[in-house]
Amino acid sequence: MLSHSAAAPWLQPKATMDGLRVPARAWGDELKSYEREKRRVVDSGLMQGSQYRLQKGIVQELERVFDPVTQNFRDPSLDARQRSFEERERTLHLNRARDTQILRSQPFNIVNHTSHLEALAPNLDPMRLGNTTCKDRLGETKRQKEGKPPPPSTYTDYNIVSNLPFDDHHWQKPDERPYCQEKQPQLRKVPPFMVKDFNIVSNRYLEDHDKKLRTEKELNLLEATHKFSTTRQFDPVVQQFNDPRLEERYKVALDAQEVEVGTRFENRIPPSYKKRVSNHYGIISHQAHNPDGLQVWDKLEEERLRGHQKKHNFEWNTLQQDVVMDRQTDERKMNKVAPERFAEQKRRGYDIIDNRAYGHLWKEKTFHDDFGSKFKRMTPWQKTQMARREDGDDNVKTIRLDPASSSSEHRSHHQHQHQHQHQHQHHLQP
Repeated sequence: MLSHSAAAPWLQPKATMDGLRVPARAWGDELKSYEREKRRVVDSGLMQGSQYRLQKGIVQELERVFDPVTQNFRDPSLDARQRSFEERERTLHLNRARDTQILRSQPFNIVNHTSHLEALAPNLDPMRLGNTTCKDRLGETKRQKEGKPPPPSTYTDYNIVSNLPFDDHHWQKPDERPYCQEKQPQLRKVPPFMVKDFNIVSNRYLEDHDKKLRTEKELNLLEATHKFSTTRQFDPVVQQFNDPRLEERYKVALDAQEVEVGTRFENRIPPSYKKRVSNHYGIISHQAHNPDGLQVWDKLEEERLRGHQKKHNFEWNTLQQDVVMDRQTDERKMNKVAPERFAEQKRRGYDIIDNRAYGHLWKEKTFHDDFGSKFKRMTPWQKTQMARREDGDDNVKTIRLDPASSSSEHRSHHQHQHQHQHQHQHHLQP
């Protein structure tokens, strides 16, 4: 049976967001990776703080610290610290350069042969200072009374003529003879088949013959069983394994493999095909295999139709509102046209362009009434007659004055009304 990590490698934890976006082997695996990225993974950029924001005037303030004309800082204390810092760094840099020059070149001047190390070693030869830490720098080492020992004349630690060690037979003094390292001989190992614990003539063990014989039979039986189980694991006649435990493990592994193959096949099927309506009932027998799934599909269909109905009602109401608005717009456009706009042309009786008279005869021109002809504007006199009494009195309704008002107010109002009527009659004259 495959493990969880081997069966589903896309479920293993991935360290970065780029690891989640790696293309998967199947379409279902990509959907699972996308769902995990959107629901369970937090981008590292969201855990970072906000970017530092420069306040207004900081850059201008920093630019004013240094004076580019005098090449000095405006603050005397800051300028003094900067000068001391530059002087200290320049001294350290020159010292390091001097030390590097002494280490890489000759310890003396090649022109006048003066020592570069006179301050450190006065009146001494720079080539004979005897630097023991590093032989390739600052001259050679001091001369020694005794030179290096010569290389060995032989690689053996004994005399090849007398076969005696150098401790006993050597031409140097006993104290100066080379040291002979003693070597321990290796232990001799005897193969076990060379050791006989039984008599080859009587073919009996030397000790505990009966006990060792029983042990030998059990070992032979176990060895034969092991060889048989190794070479004859499966019985082709009954089509089963000889070992019941192995047969049980094989059945479990086979069932797990079938489940895994089915699961992998279902994961590769798109959701739109996996959850289709025909998957819940038989398309030939019309028997429901999953009534709950069919009820879900019925509810979805009802919601879809209800959504279409709402959309239709909304569009119908919007259309009716548009029709009303268009009608109001047309009426407002027509109301903007004065009723007297085409009255002069109708009163004239003919067209001033082609001089054809208006009428319904053969040589006459048809005059089309405008839409505003229904609504003729009333004259001022008609407006005054609209306020007549219903009982047939021809007198026009007027405003009755308050008896408590003064005679001067009544006289001024009467004069103002008389002037207004006189102006109105003057406008009505042709």
